[in-house]
Amino acid sequence: MKRLVSLALVLVLAGGVLAQDNFGMYRMVDGEYSNFVMVDELTPGATLDLYITLHDPSVFVVGGFEVGIDMPEFTVVTDAEFDGINFGGSFTNLLVGYYTPIPAQETPVVLATLFVTVTAPDAGVCTMHGAVPPSIPGHDGPVIANGANPDELIACGYVDGTPDVFLFSEVVAVETQTFSGVKALFE
Repeated sequence: MKRLVSLALVLVLAGGVLAQDNFGMYRMVDGEYSNFVMVDELTPGATLDLYITLHDPSVFVVGGFEVGIDMPEFTVVTDAEFDGINFGGSFTNLLVGYYTPIPAQETPVVLATLFVTVTAPDAGVCTMHGAVPPSIPGHDGPVIANGANPDELIACGYVDGTPDVFLFSEVVAVETQTFSGVKALFE
């Protein structure tokens, strides 16, 4: 019995350490998610599909999400794709309710796709923050709604621990990584 209680305590403590409900922004490169693009790969007018992703969700289905995004000045978000309604009013202020909750058993969960045009390639960072107006007062970060109970809102963090989620880089960034590379550390 003592061993069972000790094991349960260890599992509870370990569960508190595991990060859940984190947002990221990636593009697909050769079948891998990457959170950066080299400036020399781009030309004026180049387009990118950037995926807003949810990692390690604590729910089985997502009913909606909200996030604000600051893009570098040399980019223009021309459209966003998701299966729902955006109550936020712009492609960079997303308060999205899905028509049908989306499954969240496999990570990452692609919540939306942003279609971005680069006007003059340069170095810069895409940053996430809370949407305006925030659904959780005092939380300046992304939020998801539990698809099983849309009244349950969950404050989220960031996959790399910082709101700087995507990098336009002139040099190879040591801290950027692919999602598969991070996942391999835990397999």
